[in-house]
Amino acid sequence: MTTGSNGYAARAASAFNRRDLEAMLALVSEDVSYFDGIGIQTGREAMHKRELALLEAFPDAKVILSPFVVTDDRLALIVFLTGTFTAPLVLSDRVIPPHGRHITLYYAAHLTFRDGLVIREEVFFDRVVLMPLADQSEG
Repeated sequence: MTTGSNGYAARAASAFNRRDLEAMLALVSEDVSYFDGIGIQTGREAMHKRELALLEAFPDAKVILSPFVVTDDRLALIVFLTGTFTAPLVLSDRVIPPHGRHITLYYAAHLTFRDGLVIREEVFFDRVVLMPLADQSEG
């Protein structure tokens, strides 16, 4: 299913909040690239692993996506994610142990579309909110 930049936010948020990984994957190209300041991940399989890890770490997670720039092939949005960090979060460069607290994470995402599917997603966020309290005081 293609959706393009105009319908992406509503469909992606709905799929995430329903924990519907197949619906999330249907919004991106086979070779989608994801950049998060840690590294680059490529392909639907990498996205599947990333989203599954997030849903397992935050079983009550909810997301709100708020677009602020929309063009034919670009989308910029703010993401508001809440949830309780109850299981280890497996990232591309490390595993973050759960701290059991409810978190609120705001981040920005820029997406590029081709033929109605996401081909590139670049996200900007501060991982400090995910860290145990002792790690938050480190410089």
